[in-house]
Amino acid sequence: MKTQTLLYYIGAFIFTGLSILTFIQLHEAKYQIEAGTFIVISALLYYGMVTLFFKSSRKTFLAANIFLAALALAGIFFNSLIFGGH
Repeated sequence: MKTQTLLYYIGAFIFTGLSILTFIQLHEAKYQIEAGTFIVISALLYYGMVTLFFKSSRKTFLAANIFLAALALAGIFFNSLIFGGH
């Protein structure tokens, strides 16, 4: 089995498990939709990054990782400005 295929299977297992747990543990539809949206976006990012790793150059993969890291840091520090604070 190729490494890329193995990573796809691992991702499918993880994100399927997260989806099942979300619908078992959360009882309000509002929270289920919110968690489901997060899981879908995370899964798309995961599969996109795995595909990018195997199909593109090293520089492209590194640039995508740096962009995602900068976006995560910006989300941490500017969270209260973006979503409002107390």
